[in-house]
Amino acid sequence: MPFAAALPFQGVGARCIRRLKDEGDTFLARPLGAVLAPLLTPRVTPSTWVVPVPTARRAFRRRGYRVPELLIRGARADPQRLLSVTTSAADQRGLGARAREENVRGTMRARRRGDGAEAVIVDDVVTTGATLDEAARTLEAAGFRVVAAVALAATPSRAGFG
Repeated sequence: MPFAAALPFQGVGARCIRRLKDEGDTFLARPLGAVLAPLLTPRVTPSTWVVPVPTARRAFRRRGYRVPELLIRGARADPQRLLSVTTSAADQRGLGARAREENVRGTMRARRRGDGAEAVIVDDVVTTGATLDEAARTLEAAGFRVVAAVALAATPSRAGFG
């Protein structure tokens, strides 16, 4: 699955994302979504499902909003909540690639069948790609054809900017 991120997760971009995620500064969703839009818009047709990576229940209760959905709306697209969290994964911070993969395995389910429909997965920050891979696996098992994944930011060690 092709992957692209709009920004490296460092510097001003990382600070803005942390403010959106951790400090409740939701006004940042619109300009950050505008940064995401040039990556998302060309990958979406009228029949493409724009699928946000699901937010853990604990994070939603703490924030009161879902960051990937805010970013999609900020990019002027319509998020389709096709994935839900079935079991909570441990916090990914500090985990290596293999541990992250094991941590998210089996944590999502698709809410409907895809019957071959195209889907683009959207996340806020990608570190190793384990969460995106699990989202893609879940959607494909439900009959969707994942054509791309995009993120607002990725750690500098993760390729795929622009």
